[in-house]
Amino acid sequence: MLDKLFFGALIVVFLLFVAYIWFNIALYFKRRKYAHIASPDLKPGPLWCLGHAFSLRSRIGPETCFTDVMKEISEELQSDNFVLFVLNINFLVVLDPDTPAKILTNHRTFLKMGGKKENMSYIDGNRVFGERGMVVEIGSDVWYHKRRVMDAAFHKNSLRDLLGQMEDISKKLSLYLSEQKQESMDIYPVFIKVALETICRCGFNLNDDIIFSKDTLLIEAFEHIFYATQLKFQCCLKFMLPWQYRKEKAILKKSVNIVRSSLKQRLNDKIESQKEDKDDIRDMLHYIISANFYQEKLDVEDVLDDFFVFVIAGTETTAIVMALVLFYMLKNPGVAAKVQAEVDEVYEDGDSLTLEKTNKLVYLEQCIKETLRIHPPAQATLRVNWNEDVTVDNLFIPKESYIMMSQEITQRKADIWPDPMKFDPDRFDPDAPRIKPFTYMPFMAGPRSCIGRHFAMLEMKVMISRLFRDFNFVDPDPKLQQIPMKTVVTAKPKDGVKIGFKGRDKTC
Repeated sequence: MLDKLFFGALIVVFLLFVAYIWFNIALYFKRRKYAHIASPDLKPGPLWCLGHAFSLRSRIGPETCFTDVMKEISEELQSDNFVLFVLNINFLVVLDPDTPAKILTNHRTFLKMGGKKENMSYIDGNRVFGERGMVVEIGSDVWYHKRRVMDAAFHKNSLRDLLGQMEDISKKLSLYLSEQKQESMDIYPVFIKVALETICRCGFNLNDDIIFSKDTLLIEAFEHIFYATQLKFQCCLKFMLPWQYRKEKAILKKSVNIVRSSLKQRLNDKIESQKEDKDDIRDMLHYIISANFYQEKLDVEDVLDDFFVFVIAGTETTAIVMALVLFYMLKNPGVAAKVQAEVDEVYEDGDSLTLEKTNKLVYLEQCIKETLRIHPPAQATLRVNWNEDVTVDNLFIPKESYIMMSQEITQRKADIWPDPMKFDPDRFDPDAPRIKPFTYMPFMAGPRSCIGRHFAMLEMKVMISRLFRDFNFVDPDPKLQQIPMKTVVTAKPKDGVKIGFKGRDKTC
């Protein structure tokens, strides 16, 4: 009996050894295809198959900006393009400013990873962004169809209808700040609530009082989802183990169910209202349903996936940018004074905004764009050429390369943006030299650029202009000149954004 067990164990060990050898040989030939591209040295040995996994793990800490690590490696190799090997995945990092333009515009060849491979499609078995959501979908006809459907929700006419709701929320924000007893506070959590209420109200006509409420069920659910997505990115391998983070996974499951159930009920009600011609609420869902396409090809869960992305991504990214805009205003009093004068002129004939009036907030938009240049919330993007080898600008890209491009690094290149870390809104002055395409892309670029960029810009202009109309701002920490950032899913202020404020003679 023991002899049989021993013999069986030997066979298992032998087969594992053969599999290990075969795996290493396959990796060797796969990695040879990248011999023409710079790469950090790999030492031969039994762990050679892991590639650069350990060295990357040692460089990337819980709060390390991923793009800083990529920039360090680029400088060490003295090359804008390099390859990193992690097991059987080959990450081709492309940091030169020209090649990404060819990649991002060719969405038929360079695709997304696809829902099944995306980190956030499902978390611990819970459907979050789904497999065919517009953001994660690989790039098939399904994506093209869904993009056409969603375009209706972000058309100029749609934004015009949503402006009044944004204004109402901006007045609530102003009222909330005016009722605070302290003269300084961290504005970032406030903007999270503002952005969340804006997307819920404009997207789904969910009228929860998020700004003034401290612990509503919906707010708690979103907070848990934010935390879980961050935890999944920070501790990806550990999170996959069934016995790890049990409490967090249980809360996540409950939270996802709460949010998706709320949105699903709203979507079903909306469909019935439009079928009966009783829908007079012009939120985003109205335009999606009116587009006529999706009732034939898309089911309710697919639409929920996309709006789940808008709620999660649109909330945090918009809040980050609004907080950072105020930070740079505090550090640049001359810039703040120009914004103040522009806002006063726009509001001169009344308390309300129109789309035409927001178009006159030119300098404020320049400030927002400059903030997005220095601190794009999404620091990098990824594409894969699943189907074929490709040559782009004399760069041979083997099939199934995971191509990483960083808008943050491009937008901070000194040869493109002189004195790149200086906050200078005049870079975006209408009379300034034309910006080279694909050197400024905070909302990404090409066919798969952010569909909600115009919505986000309008929201930020409405909220920030309201604050400048009603408050004077004071810098509570003049010594702090560069705000510390941390990266999880997005790049966000590490310690929040503290501002001092006092009501102006003009009150809301």
